[in-house]
Amino acid sequence: MKGPILEINLPEDAVKWSGPIAYLDRDGVLNYGSPNYINSPEELRLIPGAKEAVTKLRELGYKIAITTNQSAIMRGLWEDDTIHEIHAKLQQEIGQIDVIATCPHRNRDKCNCRKPMPGMLNAVSETLRGRSHSSVNWYGQKPLPINQFDLMVGDRDSDMSAGWAVGARLFQVDEKYGIAEVLQRIINNDSGDDFSPV
Repeated sequence: MKGPILEINLPEDAVKWSGPIAYLDRDGVLNYGSPNYINSPEELRLIPGAKEAVTKLRELGYKIAITTNQSAIMRGLWEDDTIHEIHAKLQQEIGQIDVIATCPHRNRDKCNCRKPMPGMLNAVSETLRGRSHSSVNWYGQKPLPINQFDLMVGDRDSDMSAGWAVGARLFQVDEKYGIAEVLQRIINNDSGDDFSPV
């Protein structure tokens, strides 16, 4: 089974990154979600403050990565092209995202990339850094991050679990308010939310 769909927006001669990565869920963090999926660029609506938050994270020295579960692809509701069109619109409105990782699978596909599994985050880290976490032990201690300032922002426990598995600081948000709700905490180098994946 193929892994996540990666959209990479880096120069061809980009050197391996040693700084922090901001892993961001998409729906409920940057844009309003829908129980029926975001099915076209026209349905995409940014949450107020999302663009400013992404701009601030970049100013703080983060690489920006979206990690999003989109099972509509494997459900046959739309093709890969649709996700690229939606993400092109997102970047027009919010600014460049360094890497966008999309898991196209359903729960029953038992892939390694659908959150709460950390496969998308690891794929991003491999793309940017050339290394990642090799395994996850949900019952062990939270692993150390590759960079101490790595963070994950999401609106669901599955986002928090994926971030936990790579040692990132965790910031869970309300889907109505998105990333703007925790931006000041990130600026203040808050250690993030307490979370246990099991």
